[in-house]
Amino acid sequence: MKKKVGLLSMVMVLMLMMVTACGGKDKEVSLGMTESGTYKNDYFGVSLNFPKEWVFQSADEMVETMEAGLEIVAGDNADKKKKLDLAKTKTLNLLMASKFSLDSGEIGPSIVSVAEKLSMLQGIKDGKDYLEAYIKQAKASQLPYEFAEITTVKVGGKDMDMLKGTIDNGDLGVVTQEYYSTLIEGYSFNFILTYVDDASKAETDKILESVSFK
Repeated sequence: MKKKVGLLSMVMVLMLMMVTACGGKDKEVSLGMTESGTYKNDYFGVSLNFPKEWVFQSADEMVETMEAGLEIVAGDNADKKKKLDLAKTKTLNLLMASKFSLDSGEIGPSIVSVAEKLSMLQGIKDGKDYLEAYIKQAKASQLPYEFAEITTVKVGGKDMDMLKGTIDNGDLGVVTQEYYSTLIEGYSFNFILTYVDDASKAETDKILESVSFK
């Protein structure tokens, strides 16, 4: 169960991917550069800082983690697995950094950033549309998430729509995730911040405060 909770961020990435699994084409863009304590992507014009002691994953490692999350989300549902396989081809894994490694058995704060190519036919005009579509997918997933109202906040000088979701894991406590979404260059650009208590929220808040958009 702890390993499953450790994969929550990537599970939610997969759920986000299902929002736009039927539209768009791949486009070669930069995945950015992750170093100890920093992430920068000139294509999306974003940079941020995270604690230097945190563990971050390479693009290949993020793909492996995504495969593990796919097992949780799709289960034995062949149709859902097909949609997720399609979605993976047009989703950019930009950043995944966490206080603890996913196989440590520890639950702690993390940040994930992904971008997904959108199609004009999908009718998604802003981050709020994207998150509303995500809520519909999440409610159909049978994962016991509860969501607050979507709000608009400033992140690094840019308007981003924000959705907060919580899941009660019994003895393991409540896990909270904040989803931030905006549209950049025809992509839905997203942050997913995960925390479990006030102390870990303070850590993710500090990361969010460090975000800068050009």
